[in-house]
Amino acid sequence: MKTIKIFFFIFCISFAFSSQAQTQKKEIIKVNYTSGCVSDFLVGLLKKQIQDAQEFNNMMSMMEGYKIHSSFYQNVSTKESVFVLDSISEVEHLRTTGHTENVYINTDGDIFGKEIFMGKNIGFHGNIAELNWKITNEQKEISGYNCKKAHLEENPGVYVWFTPEIAVNAGPYVFFGLPGLVLEANTPFESTSVASISYASMDEFQNRVEEIKAQVNSDSGITLSEVFAKKENFQRIVAKGTE
Repeated sequence: MKTIKIFFFIFCISFAFSSQAQTQKKEIIKVNYTSGCVSDFLVGLLKKQIQDAQEFNNMMSMMEGYKIHSSFYQNVSTKESVFVLDSISEVEHLRTTGHTENVYINTDGDIFGKEIFMGKNIGFHGNIAELNWKITNEQKEISGYNCKKAHLEENPGVYVWFTPEIAVNAGPYVFFGLPGLVLEANTPFESTSVASISYASMDEFQNRVEEIKAQVNSDSGITLSEVFAKKENFQRIVAKGTE
């Protein structure tokens, strides 16, 4: 009888520890995203420039082969978050406008990031309150989740699909502030889609936070609005050059 009581006591301790570990694990959501250059804007340009169907399909196949793999982490309690580049699957003879290196968002919603755009390293800063979203009536299913579409009021060409079924007001890059996790995003030069959703340990999260915070500089760079303006201006130049 005594042996049974001891075993039961050990079992309870083990179960409590396991439950605590699972709770801690779910404090940090981890989302893997895959990005590429098959955006609405670039595909539209290709359709205007390439009339031969086979040539168009070959170009699309080349573009689809280019992949950017990134990870997003958020402490669901404090909202502190990081978005970090993991790797790039490049395609020979294909040149893109650039990619995001990393983004850090603190508990106040301040954004600090680094990206490469047209061969230049750009540091930027801002706040999620600067992102003015307009949620539309469009809906679709992504990876089994019901999603809604929203776009930036200042630039309707930048839009995302988010799911209210996952109560995380964040996503890839700087796409924050919506009532749900962003699963897909489209900008003039890049499209992004969710690859997997899981949970990470607090240690893994803290290591990523310290790694990214060491790389960003809150006292330099341009504002988030200037980043969008720079890309919009380049979009106009590219569009005008193909008319």
